[in-house]
Amino acid sequence: MNLTNQWANPTPLRPDGTNLLPFPVNALPSVLRDMAQAISVTTSTDAAMAGTAILSAVSYCFSGVYRMSGKRDHTEPLLLDTLTIAEPSFKKSPVISMVKRPFIQFAHDWNENNKQDIFQSHAEHKLLLEKLDALEKKKDATADEIAKLQTEISNKSTINFRRIVVDDITPESLVNQLDVNGTLLMISDEAGMLGNFSGRYSNNIPNLDLLLKSWNGEMYISDRANRDSIVLKKPYMSICLACQPYVFDSIINNSAFRGSGLIARFLYCFPASNIGTRKYDTQAIPEVVSDSYNKLIYKLLNTKFNYHDESEQYLHFEGKAYGEFVDYYNNFIGPHLVTDMAFCKDWGGKYHGELLRLCGIIHCVKCALDNVNPVDVKVTLDTFCNAVDIGEYFREQAIYAYSLGDTDFATVKAERVLNKIHSKHIQQIRQNELYKICRCTLFKNAADFDETMETLEEYGYVQRETIPTVNGCNRSGIMVYVNPHIHTQ
Repeated sequence: MNLTNQWANPTPLRPDGTNLLPFPVNALPSVLRDMAQAISVTTSTDAAMAGTAILSAVSYCFSGVYRMSGKRDHTEPLLLDTLTIAEPSFKKSPVISMVKRPFIQFAHDWNENNKQDIFQSHAEHKLLLEKLDALEKKKDATADEIAKLQTEISNKSTINFRRIVVDDITPESLVNQLDVNGTLLMISDEAGMLGNFSGRYSNNIPNLDLLLKSWNGEMYISDRANRDSIVLKKPYMSICLACQPYVFDSIINNSAFRGSGLIARFLYCFPASNIGTRKYDTQAIPEVVSDSYNKLIYKLLNTKFNYHDESEQYLHFEGKAYGEFVDYYNNFIGPHLVTDMAFCKDWGGKYHGELLRLCGIIHCVKCALDNVNPVDVKVTLDTFCNAVDIGEYFREQAIYAYSLGDTDFATVKAERVLNKIHSKHIQQIRQNELYKICRCTLFKNAADFDETMETLEEYGYVQRETIPTVNGCNRSGIMVYVNPHIHTQ
C-alpha cells in the first residue's frame, strides 16, 4: 500500500503554538537585551528562553526595595515568577546557568568579604545568650535585669552569611531561608521542586501558603510545636524555573496549584525550537557583554543590600504614561477577559499587575544604567510601551499554556505512541508489534491501545489496513502506515 502522495499534514493533537508572537528582545534595556541575544547565539536557542529568565532573575534585585504604583490603593512589587517549558535538548541548563552565575558569585564574594564580621556578630550573640543564662540562674537576679538583657538581645541584629539563590528546597527550609535573608531567588532548570509544595513530603497535603504570599510580600507566620514561631513580615521570592512538557502537564493539571491561584502567578515561555539546524561553532558571549551584565547585577545587588532600609519605595507613572495604562486596561485588558482570555481569567485578572511589575523593572534597570535614582524620575511612556510589548508576548504564551492544560489523557497516550514512532523512524509496522514497543502503564490492554490508534488515524498521523496474517493463521492483522510528514516536522 503506497500512500506517499496521499498524505496531508496531520492535525495537531494539542493547540499549535508555532504562530505565537516572537519574544520582543529589543524591548529589554540595552544590557539585558545584549545578554539575552548573546546567550541565544552561543547556545543556538530562542532568545525568549534567556530573555524570560533574565527578567525573572533581575526582578530579585528589586524585591523588597521598590513597588510600582498604579493608583493610590494598587501597587505591585517588582517581582516576576516565570516558567519555561521546553523538550529535552533545548539547552535549558546552560541558559539558566549563564543567567544566574553573577548572583551566585555575588553571594560568594559578599560572604568572603564579610566573614569576620559575621563570625564576630554570632560570637557576640552567643556571649549575650550565655550572660542571660547565667543571670537567670542567679538567685538575686531581678525581673527588670532579665527583661533588660532580653531586650538588648532582641534588638541586636545578627549578621548572617547571605543566601540569594535556592534550588531544590522544602517548605520548612524555605521558611528558615526567608527568615534569615528576607528575599530569595528560586532559579533552576528543573521545576520538580514544586512537588515539595504539593505534598511530596507531607502525606499529599499541599503546603503552598508561603509560595503564594511571597509573590506579593504578605505576612506569613509559621507555628511549629518543636520551635518558636517565625514571623515573616514581607517575604519575597522571585521564581525562575524551566521544565519539560510532562512536568508542565502535571503542574497545570494539579488541582491544588490551579485552585490556589499559583498557576495564575507565572509568566509562561514556550521557546521555539531550532533542534536539527544548530551549529557548534557559534560565537561565544562577547566579553564586553558578559562584563556589562555582571557589573549591572553587582550594582543592583549592592544597592539592594547597602543603600536602602526595610521600607519599600514607590515608583509612579508620568502623566501621559498613566493615561495610556488606564486606557489599555479599560479598552483592551477588560474586554479581552471575556474573549481570548475567557478560559484563563485567573491569569488575565493579574495581567495588569504583571504590566506594572514589568514597567517598574524596566524603569529601574534603565535608571541604574543612567546612574539615576529610580524614585527621582517617573516611569515614562516609552517604558510603558516596552512593558506592553513584553506583556503581550507573555499574554499569548499564557493563553497557549492554559489551552494545553485542557489536554485529556487520550492525547497523552497518543503522544506516547508518536514519540516511539518518531524515535525509531518507523514508516510501517504491524499494530501488535507497535503495541509491544509502546506497552507501558498508560495502556490497560490491546483494546485500549487500539482506541489510541483510532485517535491517531482520525488526526491523520497514521492509516491502517487489515491484512491476512502469515504462517497459516486464519486471524487477520492490522498494518499501520505512518504519515511521512511526522518525520520532517
